[in-house]
Amino acid sequence: MQQINLIEKNVSTGLFQFIFSFSLVEGSKQNFITFFENQEFQAFQLNQLENENAFYGNFRVSHRDMEKYFFPNTNNILFPQASENTGFQRYSKSLNLKAILTNNHITIPFRLHSIDLTICPFELGFITLRTEISDLLFSQAIEYASSFQSIKEAEIELLGEVYPRINDFIFEALLPGLMSFLDMKSLRGVFFQEEPFAGNEQIYVQSLLSFNENQQIELADVYRSGFLNGLDADSKPFINSKNLKYIQQYVQGNSDDCWAPNRYYFFGTSCFTCISNESKMTTDQLASQFYGEFYYSLLVNLYHKSVFLKIARDYSKLKIDTDSKEIRKLIYLINSFTSNYFYLSDFGLTREQKLYDLFRKTFNIDLLYNNTKETLITLVKYDENTVTKKDSIILLILTLYTVVCGIFSMNLFTNDLKGKIHWSHLKDYNPFENFAIFIVFSGLLVATILLILNLFQSYSNWKNRKKWVKQIVFSSKISKK
Repeated sequence: MQQINLIEKNVSTGLFQFIFSFSLVEGSKQNFITFFENQEFQAFQLNQLENENAFYGNFRVSHRDMEKYFFPNTNNILFPQASENTGFQRYSKSLNLKAILTNNHITIPFRLHSIDLTICPFELGFITLRTEISDLLFSQAIEYASSFQSIKEAEIELLGEVYPRINDFIFEALLPGLMSFLDMKSLRGVFFQEEPFAGNEQIYVQSLLSFNENQQIELADVYRSGFLNGLDADSKPFINSKNLKYIQQYVQGNSDDCWAPNRYYFFGTSCFTCISNESKMTTDQLASQFYGEFYYSLLVNLYHKSVFLKIARDYSKLKIDTDSKEIRKLIYLINSFTSNYFYLSDFGLTREQKLYDLFRKTFNIDLLYNNTKETLITLVKYDENTVTKKDSIILLILTLYTVVCGIFSMNLFTNDLKGKIHWSHLKDYNPFENFAIFIVFSGLLVATILLILNLFQSYSNWKNRKKWVKQIVFSSKISKK
């Protein structure tokens, strides 16, 4: 077996976006937005060209290129023109702060450029931290990202204050008050997880690593960046596999090497990485895509994955015999999501489409979609069977009343109903005539009750549907310009 020699390299520029999803308390969206607008978060709009370099350090993102990239399939959902439109509502805050990360191996200074809160349909959202490091060894840069991803196993110093864990840094220093809006139901029955994230406890890492132009990129470097293999217990470069052939096969199966040997894109379940040893001009262009088109392509697929997993969790919690309302709600949510938000993007250009498809493959989106379709079929069949059984019982009851009233009951005392009703005749009725009276009037009562229940059910369905539409369906409103 060929031995792997890890040759240390220098990262001149390292850009990192740390992303994790969360779930909001139902109905808290507007209060959430108002709360963070008061903390200087501003709504992101593509037509605000002055913000093209407001949140990205010394780099610039072209809003025109982003619109062109996603037009026409996903543009109106990713960049809604008004806050009342249901889509990806992004709120950004520029920070431009210096901070220091320290773990058991290293101390790394970094710059925190900005933070995003992106609110999505289905009460889901994403937090994105944008950071930058410079002039570090490759292993140190990877260790920095790995420490951030683990959330807890490092301390952060910011503005003279030390936060012993990264989650303290996020929820106390950057987003105080956020926890009060998060849905805590996901923590029921959980022993160790502390934050109600919509996905797992790891932060998703998107990274752009720029080597010096004279440094060759090895496949082992690509592999380490994708698995965040930084330093071992002895603070030496670390890789979790010693089989070079396996590493080569894995990288080739999970990367785009169209620009090799000078640039590689690696797609992992918890990390998306671009490694380049190209010129500074090229790095600036990559940074624009990194913060723009690639970020939103990643976010769309993370969103799809989060929704599919949320549907699976909701389905697993159903009490099939008693949760008829929840069954109808889940059917509606699945249909609304797949028709409004689960789109197969067609970018027209094969390069962009390949990158998007690699994201889909990495997150097993097609498998999750097929599982959700099977769930929908099962729910629809069960709901139809339940409704059919109820309708059959009601039809049987009404048929029996109709037959008895028509053939038996009405013929026994209808003569006493002509003209002025003589109620005194009731005491002279025999048992069969009394039974006939009971059948007729109980039939009227049953029919009235069924009518009232049907009207109530129709009103309840309308009210629930209106509520569900408000939560998830893309608005048809046109913003005022």
